[in-house]
Amino acid sequence: MFKSYRDKLRLKNETSGERDINYGQTISVVWGFILTAVVVGIYFLVYLNWVSLPTGLTTTDEASNPGRFIAQVAKENLAVLTSNGPRVGGSPNNEVFTVDFLYRTVNEIVAEANSAHRFEVQVQQQDGSAFFDYVTYPMTSVYQGVQNVLVKITPAGVPEPEHYLMLSSHFDSVPQSPGAGDDGTMTVVMLEILRQLSKDGTAYEHGIVFVFNGFEENGLQGAHAFILHPWWDRVRAFINMDVAANGGREIMFQAGPKFSFLMEYYRDHVPHPFCTAVAEELFQADLVPSETDFFIYTKMGGRPGMDFAHATWGYLYHTAYDALDTIPLESLQHTGDNVLSLVRGLANAPELSDIDNYEGTKAVFFDFLNWFLIYYPDWAGIVINSLMAALGLGLIFGSFAIMAKDSDVSYGRVVGQFFINLGVQLLSIALGAGFSILMAVILNAAGGAMSWFTESWLIFGLYMCPFLMCTVLGPLLLIRFYKIDNILLQTRINLFTLAQQMIFIVILIVMTAMTIRSAYIFVIVVIFFNATTIVNMIVRFRSFHWIYIHLIGQLFPLAYYSSFSLTTFSTFIPMQNRGNPESNPEFLIALFAIIVILMMSSFLTPMVAMMRKPFIYFGVVAIFWIITIIVSVTSVGFPYRAETSPQRYYVFHIERNFHHPNGTMRHSDTHFYIHPQDVHTPGYIMDTVSEMRRATQLGDECERELYCGIPFYQSYFHGRRNSAWWLPAESHPTFPTPVKFEFLGKTSASPNTTRYDFSVEGTDHMSFYVSPIQPNLLRNWSFSEEVPRSGYPWNGQEVHFVNYVHGIDDSPHRFWVLIEHAADKPVDELTFHLNIVAQYMHHEKYRTEEFKRFVDNFPDYAHVVAYPSYLESWLF
Repeated sequence: MFKSYRDKLRLKNETSGERDINYGQTISVVWGFILTAVVVGIYFLVYLNWVSLPTGLTTTDEASNPGRFIAQVAKENLAVLTSNGPRVGGSPNNEVFTVDFLYRTVNEIVAEANSAHRFEVQVQQQDGSAFFDYVTYPMTSVYQGVQNVLVKITPAGVPEPEHYLMLSSHFDSVPQSPGAGDDGTMTVVMLEILRQLSKDGTAYEHGIVFVFNGFEENGLQGAHAFILHPWWDRVRAFINMDVAANGGREIMFQAGPKFSFLMEYYRDHVPHPFCTAVAEELFQADLVPSETDFFIYTKMGGRPGMDFAHATWGYLYHTAYDALDTIPLESLQHTGDNVLSLVRGLANAPELSDIDNYEGTKAVFFDFLNWFLIYYPDWAGIVINSLMAALGLGLIFGSFAIMAKDSDVSYGRVVGQFFINLGVQLLSIALGAGFSILMAVILNAAGGAMSWFTESWLIFGLYMCPFLMCTVLGPLLLIRFYKIDNILLQTRINLFTLAQQMIFIVILIVMTAMTIRSAYIFVIVVIFFNATTIVNMIVRFRSFHWIYIHLIGQLFPLAYYSSFSLTTFSTFIPMQNRGNPESNPEFLIALFAIIVILMMSSFLTPMVAMMRKPFIYFGVVAIFWIITIIVSVTSVGFPYRAETSPQRYYVFHIERNFHHPNGTMRHSDTHFYIHPQDVHTPGYIMDTVSEMRRATQLGDECERELYCGIPFYQSYFHGRRNSAWWLPAESHPTFPTPVKFEFLGKTSASPNTTRYDFSVEGTDHMSFYVSPIQPNLLRNWSFSEEVPRSGYPWNGQEVHFVNYVHGIDDSPHRFWVLIEHAADKPVDELTFHLNIVAQYMHHEKYRTEEFKRFVDNFPDYAHVVAYPSYLESWLF
């Protein structure tokens, strides 16, 4: 396979073989394709390992596997949990059927428990409020009669422990979703963990609290309700479990914060580790359009914990397809094995008895191919990164001395060539990244976004190939057109690999200086290149030997980055149809593709310049890129598929009533409102749904009416108003529980403040917009102890958003606001706007015939969440 040219023999005696005009041996282009096949083979071997899960145990296996999690029991509980349809907070299915099922199942477990344990079971009912200080749309969350099912295990016959470990998951679901994955999976995993713990013959040192919380999907109210419960005072650490996908492995993606001993227990007790600090940092950077109860327990409750979630290939998350048959026994077994073992470890952890003394720094953590965990404290990460960077720099400049001596040239000559190569390498990477990002911009502008949504292999052609071509072309052109007679070709190629190592070292130093723990993904490649460089310095970079050593050193990083790539793309690709429709989904995917291919190929691509016919390799990559572009605009590249990767729509049948200050009706209308979910909403249905011919965007309606006069489910929906569409509806929606709003009167609290009292009764999901008219101010209200900052203004006015829900308690809710105004304000002068919004989330059966026809006309690949909603607007 290796061949040499026959001219200009000027090498030392120990170098045998034929030489080319660049004083170096070349390789066959076939070698390049074999190397590519090896890389692809490693990727697929990692994929096979990545999808391999433990066999789900059945009840027949229980006798021979004492103390093991039994997946079949969990699956049978899941069948019952999901048998009655969606479990929307406030609905009878959630507040009665599900609570009764959990309470009954827990008590059945308790009845069969070992006498070493003492149990207490409660159904908590709680009122409360919390403020979420989101940047643009902060929200005050108010709840009434929220229910949690609570179980406490403590040792029998001894005083109750002072310290608890808590497990938490939520049992409610979103509208029109059976919620088998989110969060039915973790609910039944907790039930089976409870059953196995209850059978243990030895009591645990600490108490264990199970929190089945009933109101997460609307604003984490169930978790907030529990931090008001007396048991919370003794909780020292927690494990939160949620789901954003169906099946697969659960990833531990948040830990602490600053209690890194939790990772020691994860390392020592979890049999199938799957975690990464990158996921934690990406999640906390708001790149994931979601939040979990971890936020409540850590930010508002002040307790450390760990956050687990199924997150791979989450196409069915929050859809009607999140059903029982999508949850395999193997996934339940994997999660159950991990969490059960972790709970047993933490329930005896001495750290929980004196946890304040274990507060430290955050941790760097990641698994290798789900085989073992690598974990070290943040400070150790800084030390490791710094040492490896310093060692790498020393090895780079030490290598130059060996190369100079063996090539019989000056040290400065080699250093000069290195910096030329470094410049070309940087330029190649910059061009590759720019080319890939340009592709993302062009595809999005041309309406071809998200062709990879279902066919994810297209990402390689669309974004990795352009980057690969540029990083190949730079070294190739330099070698071909910049001739150097007295430096070996292989030495010049090796200088490119050293230049790439220098780039990674600089990135590592910068990220470490910025205290970004995800820098570990670069220290991996730096460590292994340092190792191979040391070996190659020992053998003095002998021809071809150094290449084999270099390639062997890439096996570990290639395997890890293959796993990293699978985790990244499987998590973020499905999220792109529930993001910001005004953003470019291509950009994020292109960025991830650039990072992945940079890590996996940048030490290999310079070797293309050693090929005798390198443009064959370059041409094959270019042809694949062109083929991918062609395929992406065919039906293969259509983003969505029915039942497997649907497009998401929120469609509301809205009734709006606007009142004059004297209470008479100013305006009333009904519309169908289409809330955007991705860049193709509603473009793909404009020609297929006939009613959309009458649809328009909101236009100046958002200037005329407070927050567009739309009954937004959450205040941040207002941020997508420029992408929303609506059309007039002929029929009025049917409301099984009409809103009963009453103004109870106003009283003067002082010469310049007036209190306004109200009562409202209605469905379980409601909202209030309070907007004082300038120059008046909202000074106080009943929703929280003090008035928080306002959100996005409307016509210069502050807007305060209150999200109100009720669970089992549907009694009228009384509230008041205190407005500050001028002391001499005329009696009839207006002071504030008040909008009342009601969402009938679990009342889709009350759709009018017109609404049914409209929704039924959507294509089969569309998952449509459709229900009636209501708004009334008042001036006081």
